[in-house]
Amino acid sequence: MKKSKFGELLKTVGLKKTKHRLLLLDLLHQHDEFLSADDLFLRAKAIDDSISLSTVYRILDSFIECEIVSPVSLDDQKQLFYELKHEEHAHHLICTRCHKVIHVHSCPVHDFEEEIQLEHHFHVEKHKLEFYGVCEECMENEKETV
Repeated sequence: MKKSKFGELLKTVGLKKTKHRLLLLDLLHQHDEFLSADDLFLRAKAIDDSISLSTVYRILDSFIECEIVSPVSLDDQKQLFYELKHEEHAHHLICTRCHKVIHVHSCPVHDFEEEIQLEHHFHVEKHKLEFYGVCEECMENEKETV
């Protein structure tokens, strides 16, 4: 999603175009890792001192409701993290060291999903698949410290 499209996106989903909403969309767009509400607040506060943590939470709630943002629960974390929703279905590779997120745009379980629906007479509405491990950069850093 291009930064210039954020205003149009907000209008399309029925949200007012505000500086705080645009700021959070921009921050989510810029980063290649999942961000918590606290992460977003600290980064936004450094840019615009008028934003509050409660504003960040309210905006995130409205973004989730309008399906602009996806909340993500990481395996070892109690807090939620957020990312911009992808236009196409995607899965994730998540580094357990640096929390970098790599998006996998092909779906390895699409055929399996259809099989499950037929076998169990169950309509699958959505699924989520995440792989946890160590990214190439962290593996290289670990080799250097040994």
